[in-house]
Amino acid sequence: MKKPSLYSLLLLLALPLPGLFSADPAPQAGGYRFPGGDATSGREAFLRLNCVQCHSVSQVELPEPKGKRRLELTLANEIRFVKSYEDLVTAITNPKHVVTEQYRAILTNAEVQGGIEPLMPDFTNEMSVRQLMDIVSFLDEIYRSALPDYGSPQQLPDSDAKGN
Repeated sequence: MKKPSLYSLLLLLALPLPGLFSADPAPQAGGYRFPGGDATSGREAFLRLNCVQCHSVSQVELPEPKGKRRLELTLANEIRFVKSYEDLVTAITNPKHVVTEQYRAILTNAEVQGGIEPLMPDFTNEMSVRQLMDIVSFLDEIYRSALPDYGSPQQLPDSDAKGN
């Protein structure tokens, strides 16, 4: 049986299908959650896909990457762009949604003038839907334990409060 592609999952997420996703133990207003996801398997997928080549994870000891480290971006260290579960999904499936100042700082002026592309590879052909669900579960668990305001109403985009 052919495994579902990441593209298929993204298409499914675009459809308004209430009740399809499981309830969050601490629900976020207007949010969604994948039906399942295993944090331990997510850590394994994070390593298998060599995410450690650019990312470390706050409060988690991970092995060194295969090959040269391209960048050092610590996840779950502070609330900046990933403020909720939904933001995690977006950051993984559409890394172009935000280009950080840290990333801009390593680019040459010519690269900035030509448009900025993220260093993060497009995983839509390499990552299975199960891996995506598991990685999001792994990172969501870390964000929740490391950052008390993660997922809180004042951090969500639709709130009146200004998050960082």
